[in-house]
Amino acid sequence: AIEDQSFYSHPGINPFRTIGAAIGSVFSKGRPRGASTVTQQLARMFFLEDEFNEELQTNTVSPLRKAREILMSLVLERRASKEEILELYLNDVYLGQRGSFAIHGVAEASRIFFGKDVANVSISEAATIAGVIQSPASRSPFANPKRAVERRNVVLRAMEDEEYITAADTERAIREPLQVLQRGVDNEAPYFVDLVGEQVAKRFPGVTSQ
Repeated sequence: AIEDQSFYSHPGINPFRTIGAAIGSVFSKGRPRGASTVTQQLARMFFLEDEFNEELQTNTVSPLRKAREILMSLVLERRASKEEILELYLNDVYLGQRGSFAIHGVAEASRIFFGKDVANVSISEAATIAGVIQSPASRSPFANPKRAVERRNVVLRAMEDEEYITAADTERAIREPLQVLQRGVDNEAPYFVDLVGEQVAKRFPGVTSQ
């Protein structure tokens, strides 16, 4: 509802969003925003992450990298079902940091944010997690709870507009206070986390400890 409303109907890319974002970037002299589909984000996470991170540092977009991303997205849609693509995405999407610990995937976010299995989160909590995807740093429920709630409510309204939930569900979820776990991974075992990171780096050179 919030990341890719046409996910179940597009072939991997959304030409209208891509063109619109490209035009917008010309006038704003910045990076195109909101153009990538879930499939494109998955292709970027799995195959083009290093190149994309370099672009973030320089606030530029490589046309060649973008072309590869589009091509890989089209291939992914041919080789995998929508359900498989969505599952891969939700299992790996970056959802911020808790201390030095990188949070990847909605299951991990559910445990660290709320101390729950992902199957047991409420609509409000699910919307909070989805809201973090747009900007994990500025929408973190730990670092920026006010902005996390604002974004959560935007997600809830989008879910209502797309008829995933009712108006009553939306109002009930909006009234639900944000309650996250105050004990993070680093607070529980900071030295252990650092030790594991060092061991991974030694055993698997080139693989990030996160």
